[in-house]
Amino acid sequence: MMARTAHPIEGGPVSRPDNALGRAPPERHRGPANLPSHILLDALPQKVWVLDAAGAVSFVNRAAREVGSGIGEPDSWDGAIHPKDRNRVVAARVAAIRSGQPYDLTIRLRDASGRWHWHQTDLVPIREGADIAGWMMTAADVDDVVADNQALEATTNLLLLTHKAAGVGLWDWNMRTGALSLSAEGARLHGLPAQACTITSSSWTGLVHADDRATLWDAVTRAVTTRTPFSVDVRVTSELGGIRWIQSLGRVLDDAHGMSGRIVGLTLDITPRKRAEQALSNAKEGAEQANRAKSDFLAMMSHEIRNPLNAVLGYTEHMLSRSREPETLRHLAAVQEAGEILIRVVDDVLDVAQIEAGQVTLDPEAFVLADLLEGTAAVARGAAARKGVAVEVVRDPATPALVLGDTGRLRQVLLNLLTNAVKFTPAGRVVLTVGPETGRGGEGRILFMVSDTGIGMSAAQQERLFVPFGQGDESIRRRYGGSGLGLVICRHLVELMGGRIDVASEPGRGTRIWFAVMLPPA
Repeated sequence: MMARTAHPIEGGPVSRPDNALGRAPPERHRGPANLPSHILLDALPQKVWVLDAAGAVSFVNRAAREVGSGIGEPDSWDGAIHPKDRNRVVAARVAAIRSGQPYDLTIRLRDASGRWHWHQTDLVPIREGADIAGWMMTAADVDDVVADNQALEATTNLLLLTHKAAGVGLWDWNMRTGALSLSAEGARLHGLPAQACTITSSSWTGLVHADDRATLWDAVTRAVTTRTPFSVDVRVTSELGGIRWIQSLGRVLDDAHGMSGRIVGLTLDITPRKRAEQALSNAKEGAEQANRAKSDFLAMMSHEIRNPLNAVLGYTEHMLSRSREPETLRHLAAVQEAGEILIRVVDDVLDVAQIEAGQVTLDPEAFVLADLLEGTAAVARGAAARKGVAVEVVRDPATPALVLGDTGRLRQVLLNLLTNAVKFTPAGRVVLTVGPETGRGGEGRILFMVSDTGIGMSAAQQERLFVPFGQGDESIRRRYGGSGLGLVICRHLVELMGGRIDVASEPGRGTRIWFAVMLPPA
């Protein structure tokens, strides 16, 4: 009794014995060491079908029997093929039978558990001379490979989508041939149509703004010769005819001989950043011009105010020396005190304007340090005596007697610190301590410290101490007056002399301000 089944190649009915799928190939087919071919084929991991010239299955190896269940039943071969792959398989096998030519397809086959696996299938003719004696069909499981390829393709598509969304173009420059490959986004960023393309090195240079071409090739040379990352910012003409700034980043790749062969990288549109930088630069330049204008104005106004004010003070002093009326003397003394306060403010404003304009310079000379200290303290003692506050000078014997420095600027700093200390000390004393700075780097540096027993300051007040026009708080300004510029000037002058000023204070427990500057022995 012969069973009928679907032809596995042509789909037509063929006759076969019940054990057709399991029978061995003819005995004339023998393998190495005279082993029967069916033993060798059964040992292969690939699925193998051997067909006769008419297309009837004459042998199926062990692995092939795992494809589907009951492979010998009608339509079981087509049933084992994924529905989306069947039309391709039918078309390929019909073409193969008609032409006698082999084919290969990647399709999905179902295993005995019902799970689909990707297989690489091949159908090749078995020839005896010019005639086709049969066919051999194989199927190798490539599920893992296909899955990896699909994942890679998905990742690549996602990467390209990300690059496009982020406005990032990819490029690959072959230094041997001079060919530059651009992704679609890379071409668009260079002002070309938005499609992947390959251009020459000269064409690449032509796309770059004439003023930036030397910069581009300097960056290439630097990257190749120093083996450092490639980075350059250049201008190109955009697709709309305007100017676009792009940044190209990349790395040099070596060939098999260790020679520089390619540079690969990406291109970014940095036009908004460049515009922001230019706007910031313009704003900075505008601010600097305004600041210079302000400084020039303050300097001019300070001189304009100082001249008539000096005249007022001169006439006041003259009238004080000639008047004998107590009431007149009292009024003139008030005018003189107010004028002296005002001229100090004017001097401070002028100093700040000169400092901001960078016009303050040092004029070092040799001087006797003790004379400077006592002379400055004597000025501060005038106001201190009226409050009953003592002003003392304590000098370390190790301090050089004759030093080299700017006498006027050092006196200005010390006088400002001493008068401030007297102003904020209702009772007690103010002490100026002077001595060589100890520790590493202290050679030739003199440490000055002004300490008082006054009202002290909070941490918040100390933070505002060296801010222009800043004082401890508004209550300090109202009670004690002042412009808030004195300590700012002190800080700048101390820094100009190579030092740094600092403060330590607590409310109700006095203040200590110190600085160390370079005053080498003369």
